[in-house]
Order: sequence, then structure tokens, then C-alpha cells
Amino acid sequence: MTDAEFFHQRQTKNGPHVGKVVAAVSMIELIGGLARIKDRTEVQEAAAAKFRLLHERAQIGGARAMDYARQRVDTSGSQQDANAEIGEDARRQYRDAVQGLGMVRSNIVERVVVFDQSISMIAGNGARSRMRATRELMAALDDLAVQFKLSPRQP
Repeated sequence: MTDAEFFHQRQTKNGPHVGKVVAAVSMIELIGGLARIKDRTEVQEAAAAKFRLLHERAQIGGARAMDYARQRVDTSGSQQDANAEIGEDARRQYRDAVQGLGMVRSNIVERVVVFDQSISMIAGNGARSRMRATRELMAALDDLAVQFKLSPRQP
């Protein structure tokens, strides 16, 4: 929103919505394959979103793409230290989350939340195996919510 639009809204409207813009949020982009599961809680969604964000931020390294054809204007040092710190912190939190869940449970969460796979792709077409995998996923997300301090205690 431009400054002029904000100023116009302040003159013509009142209330808490002045200066705010409605944005469409894709749940698939936020929580991956968990968006297809109906009986999820807000805490599980928040844990999944944080897990996915940590996975993405953990990929940040010190190297950046450069366009050598573009003229250099700023010759000061790069912000690689800040990028490295963000990536290192995310890698530490992600590693702690994976270790807290264990390899099997973290694999299920990663495949559904990060790589957007369906429960059927993980567990097969059997109803029992899909229900078991769904229960395991939801329990793992509840544990992540406690670990991320999004939920005070285990439900």
C-alpha cells in the first residue's frame, strides 16, 4: 500500500482495519500436505509452519547468486555473516526438532509438511495404514508444538 493510499484511508475510514490489506494465503505453501488433512488443530498448523520454515531457512548458506553482467555500485562487504547466522540458527533448531521426534516420526512430518506428499503416498492405500500414519503425524506435530513452545503441555 502506498503512503497516499494509507493517508486517504485514514481520512475516510475509522477502525482497526485502516492501512491493512487482505492477503490470500495458500495453506499448501504454509503447511504442505497437512492442508489436505481435515482434523487438524491450529497448534498443529503452527508447528507444521514453523517446521517447514526451519527446513527452508536451514538451506541458506554463505554463497549467493551473483549477476556478473550488472554494474557494481556497492563495494562494501556482503551480508554473508547475517545469512550464515540465520542458516546456522535454523539448522540448529531443525536438528533439535528432528532429534526430538526421532528419525521415523521426523521422516513422516518432513515428507508431508515439507515435501507435500499425501498420507496415501506414505502409508499406501489401506485405510488402517493411512489412519495409523495420520495419527502418527498428528502426534508428532503435537510434540513439535510443545518443543517449539507453541503449546504449554502435551494434549
